[in-house]
Amino acid sequence: MTEGDYHQVVHIWIVNESGQFLIQQRQPWKKGWPNMWDCAAAGAVLVGETSEMGAIREAKEEIGIELQMEHAELVFALKFSRGFDDHWLVKQDIELTQLNLQYEEVADARWATVDEILELVESGEFIPYHILESLFEISQSPISLKKASLSDAQELFKMQKKVFQPIYEKYQDHDTSPVFQTFERFNERLQKGHYFKIYEYGLLVGSVHVYPKSPGIMRLHMINILEEFQGKGIAQEVMRRLEGMYPEAISWELDTIKQEQRNCYLYEKMGYVKTDDEWKVNDQMTLIHYMKTNSLNHLKPI
Repeated sequence: MTEGDYHQVVHIWIVNESGQFLIQQRQPWKKGWPNMWDCAAAGAVLVGETSEMGAIREAKEEIGIELQMEHAELVFALKFSRGFDDHWLVKQDIELTQLNLQYEEVADARWATVDEILELVESGEFIPYHILESLFEISQSPISLKKASLSDAQELFKMQKKVFQPIYEKYQDHDTSPVFQTFERFNERLQKGHYFKIYEYGLLVGSVHVYPKSPGIMRLHMINILEEFQGKGIAQEVMRRLEGMYPEAISWELDTIKQEQRNCYLYEKMGYVKTDDEWKVNDQMTLIHYMKTNSLNHLKPI
């Protein structure tokens, strides 16, 4: 790479139903971390590839398996001096006999429990990633985020109306309520920024929409949690996850209803600070603006 060039790196962590991680041992002639144990696969994304495409290719090249990306989740990204490092968590059961190890890269592979990996780190045999505690916590969480596509539009559109119907009945905000958003407008939003489906124990419980407002500023446009799943800490975990997925963001912003004190408390608990910006929608409802610039959930690379 020449001065000014940046690149994308991917790490693939595969976990089975028993909570074990598939790990590989690097060949002794590898330039970095020779002989040490590592995640299932890792490498640089090639020109023209997306992060997901790079993850699929690296897993195929290094250990000879097809990743089941329908069971994959981008859990966080790390910003380093020359680029970004995406960490993918894939829930997939694999027989070791299915593996086809790339001789130039991989000496061995095995399944290991979280405790066994931590013991390998302690003994100096596993690469000491700073992200391991966060990775293991997410792998054991019932909450997952999956990128939405246009095929999900109708389902998510109906969910948005269901979530906001009680808010509309309370405040009668005819001109601003998502209840009256057209499907065409919803589709436009779905293609702007990133729209994620929120799952708990594999059940769809909500959605969240974020997008870059300007370089370094991410906007949390809308988070929808179905009423029967509210009050369980799902929104808090989703917001922490999102911060970890966008390390380029130096601040986050959102708007919320001033009269909804529970929501205001949640955002302030998460580190958001109310600004002086307010918009009166009607006599019952006022929108207020929040910003977060401190204590962002950005993980440091090794």
